[in-house]
Amino acid sequence: MQTRHILVAELCADDAAAFDAFVNASPYQSYQQCRPWAEVMARQRGYEFMYFMCWADKRLIGTAIIRRTRLSPWSWLGKAQRGPIVQDIADFPYVVRQMKQAMADSDCCSVLLAPRVRGRDVPMVAETLRAERGVPLALPQQSLHISTGIVWLDKPQEDVFAGFKQRCRRQIRLAEKAGVTVREAKGEADIATYQALLDDFQTRNPAYASQGVADAAGQAEMVEKLGGAMLLAERDGQPIGGHVYIRQGSEAIWLSMPTGDDDPKVPRAYLLLWHAMKLAQSQGCIGYDLAGLPLDPLSDPGAAGRLQFKGGFAPHRRIMVPINVIALRPVSHMLFFNARETYRAMRRSWLASKGLAA
Repeated sequence: MQTRHILVAELCADDAAAFDAFVNASPYQSYQQCRPWAEVMARQRGYEFMYFMCWADKRLIGTAIIRRTRLSPWSWLGKAQRGPIVQDIADFPYVVRQMKQAMADSDCCSVLLAPRVRGRDVPMVAETLRAERGVPLALPQQSLHISTGIVWLDKPQEDVFAGFKQRCRRQIRLAEKAGVTVREAKGEADIATYQALLDDFQTRNPAYASQGVADAAGQAEMVEKLGGAMLLAERDGQPIGGHVYIRQGSEAIWLSMPTGDDDPKVPRAYLLLWHAMKLAQSQGCIGYDLAGLPLDPLSDPGAAGRLQFKGGFAPHRRIMVPINVIALRPVSHMLFFNARETYRAMRRSWLASKGLAA
């Protein structure tokens, strides 16, 4: 078997086209492994990315977008959020080994990875990561959710709605009765309105970490390139909330939902999400990913409320592969990664004491 791989900061036009086509055809597709997401985050957040591609007998079998964080002039940390991507799960072990080799050869000391697989593929991937010396991070260190909820949309809308819990259905009807309407955002003025909602929400809810989310313009760009929608909820012509979802293959996934506090008695989030599900269904999505369901609501005061809200849609719980760390250069890993995690733990503890999020 003839093999080849590359790890580069920028793809040539032919490789970029092959990369995009491969990811789009994968059943394990994730927006965090799509180039539009990386381009937006590099521009808005200053993130630095590397692109990995792996071939076997001239057949592309794996890709990854890897965020590079410099730990010293001669060492860096790699993070493949929801990657690497394969089309055939049987290729996963080989792709991981080739990615490890490419990164180690480029002075990477440690790699974090948590592929977006599900169902019966989860144990196989977990075993592969263990065999490749992967160690799951402790729960407080997990920056990606390891449990989420899927609302299945592969049925008539009335059946989807009937599957919601009674309280959820009641809140949707109350919002409609209160005159709340939902529409798609169109144009720069609507994007600016969504940004104002984001800014206001973050000011009122500093505990919600937002460093990993693009601004409204960036989210609109991802919607345009990946599919999905940006929605605005209005009452009497005034914006009172918004929601963005992105397409991931045959599923949609929640990206953001800023809501106002002009009148807390008027529900809006339930109606926003219901409209998003109906629109996603019309776009061909068979499932709606709620982007996380808390495993332990008691560990986070806000988690109970989020679980109650999302649980109202009666989602199917999906367990994800947790973030694993693999030491590529053991000495550098011990010096730099462990020191980084110690600092981050101290920072989380300090922010928690101030009622903020890491």
